[in-house]
Amino acid sequence: MGPGTEREPSRPSPAAPGGGRPLLRRTLLVAGTALSFVLLAVLGLGLGSLLSPGETARPEPEPPPIARPAPRPVAEPAPPPRPPSPPPAAASPPPPAPAPTPALRPVLPSPTLSIPARLRARRDILRDIGALKDELARCPADKVPRNPPGGRAALVLDTVAEAGAVRVVSSRLEAEGAVNDRFVSCARSVLEGKRLVVTGTSAGQRLRVFIPLGPNGNSLSLPAASLADAEAN
Repeated sequence: MGPGTEREPSRPSPAAPGGGRPLLRRTLLVAGTALSFVLLAVLGLGLGSLLSPGETARPEPEPPPIARPAPRPVAEPAPPPRPPSPPPAAASPPPPAPAPTPALRPVLPSPTLSIPARLRARRDILRDIGALKDELARCPADKVPRNPPGGRAALVLDTVAEAGAVRVVSSRLEAEGAVNDRFVSCARSVLEGKRLVVTGTSAGQRLRVFIPLGPNGNSLSLPAASLADAEAN
């Protein structure tokens, strides 16, 4: 063999074309594994934040409750008034006492004066009344014709007997028509209270004298006067 043939084994042989590929594959494998760990870590953190929120996801604290004024106490309604108790039943009044039976008066009471004594008493009374003619003459004498003309008009004297006399205690007018009222009032003032001397009467005996008025109602008609027991009328 020649000299050129002996130097060939001492030269480095050129690398084969496929010798650098295993290193590239390792580098890519390591990079892909690291990238996978990074992705898994990021994914884990994201899932952890969703499942249990961290400090940044804490809810805002609720505001403190606002103090509200206590409600005003409502007054309880007053109980309805009790119905008034019914008044006690009034005791029934006692039955009225029977009215006393009035004493029966005789239909024709017996006169207290006999007829002769009555006539004498009438005469004495008219005599003393006639003696008062001057006082009666001062009374108003205006004529007042009675209507109807025949109507009754009389001055009635109530008297009570004393010892030897009768006293005129009261008087009144009984008239069915118009009369001279001024004359009647004047005559009554003259006669009331007068003491007329009469004999034959008992003390306490009451007599009534009827003296008719004249037709003009301004005079006393003494002749037509009458006397009666006061109890009989």
